[in-house]
Amino acid sequence: MEPFYKKLVEYQDLNLQISSLDARLAEIPDQLARIDAEEEAAAGIVHRAKERRDESLKQRREFERELKDLEQKVDKYNDQSREVKTNEQYRAIMSEIQNVKTHIGDVEEKILLSMEETDELSREIGEAEKQVASRKKEFDGSRKSLTEEREGLTTRRRGLDTERTALAATIPGDLMETYSKVAQLRGDVVMATFHDELCTGCSVRLRPALMAEVRKGESLFQCESCRRILYYVKEPEAPQEGEATGTVRPADDASGAAAPDPGAS
Repeated sequence: MEPFYKKLVEYQDLNLQISSLDARLAEIPDQLARIDAEEEAAAGIVHRAKERRDESLKQRREFERELKDLEQKVDKYNDQSREVKTNEQYRAIMSEIQNVKTHIGDVEEKILLSMEETDELSREIGEAEKQVASRKKEFDGSRKSLTEEREGLTTRRRGLDTERTALAATIPGDLMETYSKVAQLRGDVVMATFHDELCTGCSVRLRPALMAEVRKGESLFQCESCRRILYYVKEPEAPQEGEATGTVRPADDASGAAAPDPGAS
């Protein structure tokens, strides 16, 4: 491979490495955001359970105030019952007291249910808080790992970018201009070789004359189909007959005489 082709291939390799790093770096913010969202969702379970418990406590206090009012009402009716003059008035007051006591029973039932709900919500909150505390270590560990990975990738990218800039300074301007034009069209894969007479960039068959010129390596040539810059890589030669075949021939003896032929009579 001629030196200017080699530099272009190296430049492409640096671009591919940088693009790979950029792709990974672009994923990390989304992964961090998902971790934050999961942590917020876990904390939200606790928050909502606390809101329900607070609402249950508020409602129970209202029931308790209502119960106190009803009990005071019974006391008031009892006081009035001692002052009535007729049986009809007495029965009327007793009827009112009974109605209020029935209402008291209903309110006491509501208070009991509210207490049970509050206890259940408190247990739910306790379990949810344990899970949040447990997963916080997981979330913090994941964030730390991703942050460290991002720092390492950023440092690596900075080094590759410096290397790429230095390499670009050694490549003739006209070659870099052609490279940039192809890159705008084909992305990071600008260079292509050929195998079995096919361009490795687009798999279109190349003209023999074009391949012959590329093999010379004296000028820059592009694939007539995809416009990628072509370069030639000499394919390894096939082993000669009898070489590296894995067969072992009988060794001559120490005297230099050949080993006997097993088929001889």
